Amino acid sequence: MFLRAARSRRSTLPLVVGVALAVAADAAVAQQSKTPTGTAPAAGLPALATTVAFPNLRFDRPVALAYPDDGSNLLFVAEQHQAKIQSFSNDPETKDKQLFLQLPDPINRGNEEGLLGLAFHPKYKENGQFFVYYSANDRDHPDPQKRADRRSVVSRFRVSKYDPRKADPQSEERVWESDKDPFENHNGGCIAFGPDGYLYITLGDSGAADDPLTTGQNPKDWFGSILRIDVDHPSGGKAYGIPSDNPAKRGGKFSHWAPEVYCIGLRNVWKFTFDRQTGTLWAGDVGQNLWEMVHIIKNGGNYGWSIKESFHPFQPQRRQRADAASKISPPIVEYPHAPNAERKDDGKSITGGYVYRGKALPELYGLYVYGDFDTGRIWALREQDGKAVANGEIVDLRKSPKLNIAAFGEDPAGELYVLAFDGRLHKFVRPK
Repeated sequence: MFLRAARSRRSTLPLVVGVALAVAADAAVAQQSKTPTGTAPAAGLPALATTVAFPNLRFDRPVALAYPDDGSNLLFVAEQHQAKIQSFSNDPETKDKQLFLQLPDPINRGNEEGLLGLAFHPKYKENGQFFVYYSANDRDHPDPQKRADRRSVVSRFRVSKYDPRKADPQSEERVWESDKDPFENHNGGCIAFGPDGYLYITLGDSGAADDPLTTGQNPKDWFGSILRIDVDHPSGGKAYGIPSDNPAKRGGKFSHWAPEVYCIGLRNVWKFTFDRQTGTLWAGDVGQNLWEMVHIIKNGGNYGWSIKESFHPFQPQRRQRADAASKISPPIVEYPHAPNAERKDDGKSITGGYVYRGKALPELYGLYVYGDFDTGRIWALREQDGKAVANGEIVDLRKSPKLNIAAFGEDPAGELYVLAFDGRLHKFVRPK
């Protein structure tokens, strides 16, 4: 993401020749696309604009928006480097922003680190539980075997017994911890409960460039994957259980997969979401040198990294072989890092979005909306039987402000918001 645009495709580390090639390619792309030009919305798709949704509110590096299913009509925003969660009423005129939780140090706050994910338990109204994903510094961990300068953590917290607008900071329980991570970037960081009630977690390929840990096609580790765990039924001495239809639980050709792994072959998914109507799992995956991509995720799927970058062969493919258990599935759409003869709508760092299920904009209904952090472009695609039947820009950058899009968010009514690094939450409107 933003993060990613600056670091995830480049590295000053002398890993392999491929790193130098990646840096050179990025430099060339950046030179070609310093100032993106707007394009008119694609034919057959709606023409929309963006406007500030909550004029009286500002946030610091907002990276996630979530809400509990409790009838409160409160929205919650995670601030990356402040490691804060802010709550506010879902009212365009609200000034009522309140601090819900401040995560305690030590937390790493590198460009792609900090508080990255937030998800409320489906039964939050009954149990008051919510979950966060953050970048932990465990250098002083009491267990010498667990000491690490950096790792990713998913923790459970509970709301205060005395104030529904406050979390209990002392209630933290670490549910899941990644392995030690040698790199600052490619942390994924998105968490969400699926319609099945299980918690999904995305974890990038560890970082740097060229898949340095050769993890993309390695289902035995967690990097480069989406994980799925059961936070309500711990087992095996862990704070979570394994759903019975996770690939490894099904055995056979998947018996060598780690129990938590749901799918593999992802470089750095920056935001995945479930279509609230169909349950389809969508993901925006950050590419390296030339392409960004959108995937529809399946149980046991393999999405090609680092043999493939989107539809295309990737240079260091000689370092890995495709995992035998799962055939590589291509993305549903891609876009380039530099304008070319066929595509003028370029970008550097995809931000995955949502399928719109609101009522304010019927012309947007059923379309998957996604964007790019670097160029600020916003696209929509119409999917049918797993194929894109329409895909293109829906916001004309010549008429709307260019936003550094860190995330999209959805409210209880299915209306969409854009979380941008101008500190604002934006919404979609019809152009004047």
